[in-house]
Amino acid sequence: MAVYVELRDPLGRTRTLRDVDGRPVVAAFAPRLPFGPDDEETVRAELRGLGAALIAVTPDAIWLVQPDDPIVALEPVLYAHAPDRLFALYGAKRGRSTLVVLDDDGSIRWRHETPDLLGELARAAAIRDGAGLLVTRREILVSALVGALALAVLPGTARGREPAAASAPTPGGDLARVTLRVNGEDRMIEIEPRVTLLDALREVIGLTGTKKGCDHGQCGACTVLVEGRRVLSCLTLAIMHEGEKLTTIEGLAEGDKLHPMQAAFLEKDAFQCGYCTPGQILSAVALVAEGHARTADEIREGMSGNICRCGAYPNIVAAIEHARRG
Repeated sequence: MAVYVELRDPLGRTRTLRDVDGRPVVAAFAPRLPFGPDDEETVRAELRGLGAALIAVTPDAIWLVQPDDPIVALEPVLYAHAPDRLFALYGAKRGRSTLVVLDDDGSIRWRHETPDLLGELARAAAIRDGAGLLVTRREILVSALVGALALAVLPGTARGREPAAASAPTPGGDLARVTLRVNGEDRMIEIEPRVTLLDALREVIGLTGTKKGCDHGQCGACTVLVEGRRVLSCLTLAIMHEGEKLTTIEGLAEGDKLHPMQAAFLEKDAFQCGYCTPGQILSAVALVAEGHARTADEIREGMSGNICRCGAYPNIVAAIEHARRG
């Protein structure tokens, strides 16, 4: 069944349930917004790591959730596609949560139905043993979203790309041959399909500037740029990025000439131990390119996914402002 639903955001821009500004979309149908304020940053981290957006449809409203922008309400362009009607159109049930991934032509590629997510979160919070929670809120939320998001960004799905022949498993069946375009250079590697982009960069290619911090998408130390967008490399698989332009901290400078953001971090003393600095710099480069670094408040909001345990935040903001003006 092919479906194509147009939505309008508060600025009058048209959105669809399959694409938002070039990002693949996962549509979540739920009795209410399927996460609360305490889980918002977790959802953003997952979206940022997989380069996707989330459209949450409830019987009363439609919400667009992107990795770094405020949550906004969307309006159907046609009255026939009011929120309540979308449930029937996409085969979702009003009393349950359903995740849908669409192909490029608007047809439903994958649908997953789960019990009410908020109810699961509440029940999980009450399950404890001597060591603490048996199942955390984050684990339940991630298990519900990541499978769908991964399908959305695999080659040949939401963006309409054909799977690259080089990504096929080798005759042994255990490894995949993948060519990653890193810092302008094609790097052919053989890895297990489950290897994250972070591990491929560090352990296979040997680019150790990308740091492994929490390994759960919560600290931002592993941030790299994929086609100019910020991605948490610990949350995405290397095989998803066949043929895409990847930039790590090693690829910013031109020979001995530092990138303006690198120079600004040095000039403004925007680091202490330096472990988070590669991710901070790459995230800042993308933030300026996105046009979301016009004020100090915008910078603090846009960089909120990058944690500095040393607390160098004032200098980080000053460095980004300095680089932007330059």
